[in-house]
Amino acid sequence: MPFTKSAVELFISARTAAVTQCGASDLRTMMPETEHWLSEFGLAVIFHDFPPTALRPFVINFIRRIYAAFLEYDLARQEVLKLLKDSDGRWSPYFAALTHFEVAVSQLYLALDSVRKLRNHNFFTTGDGSLEENLNLIYNASKHELAGTELPVWFTDDGLACSQAKVSFTDVENFMRNMADVVKALCNREIALKALQS
Repeated sequence: MPFTKSAVELFISARTAAVTQCGASDLRTMMPETEHWLSEFGLAVIFHDFPPTALRPFVINFIRRIYAAFLEYDLARQEVLKLLKDSDGRWSPYFAALTHFEVAVSQLYLALDSVRKLRNHNFFTTGDGSLEENLNLIYNASKHELAGTELPVWFTDDGLACSQAKVSFTDVENFMRNMADVVKALCNREIALKALQS
């Protein structure tokens, strides 16, 4: 006999049972070029001697983190779709999706933090409510907080949250698109030079 949604809500997690739609977009289909970023970087280095040698390890690490964020975000979306397909009494796909979302956020935040350290530039100040601060709060909750009556990080139909922050899938996806533009510039000397000149 299958579990009911109310049983899942009562015994497993009310948040698991509350998801009714997938708010995460199919970025992998929208941006298939993400699969080739590291290859493009290698070609840029070999044929255009770009970026400069001293920056190459940093750029490789940055690109791999942004690529991982796209990959994990897509895996999370697939798990949400599994959850919704047979929503009554299912909970495992919720937790699989949550794990992938947490990894996506961590990779985005670590990429951003690496730029902060390289350039000595803060992207947010405490309490400013920016997306960057909220990503940091969700990353920290995932990494440091213990589960209480519920998990430290969760997702809903429209975004990710922790006790101190919430981000919509739309905002996360726009941020990921911005990071994709940075990756394109790092792989293309002409794009990078135009960006520096503007």
